Amino acid sequence: MPGRFWLGFALVMLLVPAVHGGASDFGTTGLIKTPSARMEDDGTFRATVTLDEVASIYNITFQALPKVQGTFRYAIFNPNEIAGSQDGLRDRSYEIKALLLEKTRLRPDIAIGARDVLGTGAWEGEYLVASKAWRRFDVTLGLGWGRLGSRSGFSNPLGVISERFENRPSVRESGGEFGGQSRGESFFRGDAAVFGGLAYRFAKKPLTLIAEYESDQYDREVSLGTLDSPSAWNFGLAWEPWTGVSLRASWLRGDTLGFTLSSQANTKARGAKKAVKRSAPNDLN
Repeated sequence: MPGRFWLGFALVMLLVPAVHGGASDFGTTGLIKTPSARMEDDGTFRATVTLDEVASIYNITFQALPKVQGTFRYAIFNPNEIAGSQDGLRDRSYEIKALLLEKTRLRPDIAIGARDVLGTGAWEGEYLVASKAWRRFDVTLGLGWGRLGSRSGFSNPLGVISERFENRPSVRESGGEFGGQSRGESFFRGDAAVFGGLAYRFAKKPLTLIAEYESDQYDREVSLGTLDSPSAWNFGLAWEPWTGVSLRASWLRGDTLGFTLSSQANTKARGAKKAVKRSAPNDLN
């Protein structure tokens, strides 16, 4: 395996296993490539490494607040290309996801989020997503914009609020051409598309079967020749060898095998050690 995988593996395994949540390839709690509305326990820290033909992705995710999850991401696009070439783009990005409504007996969890909040916009996208458990299934359905609104896109439903939502400015126009700049002018603008999927957790085995419909059409990768007519369907099988550690093999876009390793720990699960008062040393007389 490539040396960078083992570097990422070492980072992931530094974490002491804790309560497991489903990590997407983008680090946020989700399915495979798509986000879900799920959150982790407050204070959960997670590292994720993903190997894929399109990009090798390294994520650090932190549940900063009970309803707010943030991710720092480093991606190597076209990892088999020569470093520094246009095809072999290196990109840093940030993602934020917030829970809008918590689940009830009838209502699903509902969350809102944005990928690549700052920077070049290589992963630019926003989403509104709902997740609901049914028996051993966890079902997710979402609406995406940007890259997440590129497959079978339709007119933005937010256009009824304002015409400004109907057209999406380019990354340069929205202020995100360079790293560290916000592209806020493009948030939730342009065409929208539907994504979704489900995860099935086996009752007596540490296995989860995942299927999803992805709304990213990968226009950038198709134009560069990395992909050719990618399918919208992804399938994965995740295995938890230890609590809090997950290994997933995925069949992506109809023609690619991908691997994801994640591990997480709850930084609030371990209370501080009690201070023990030390007595003064005995006099040596």
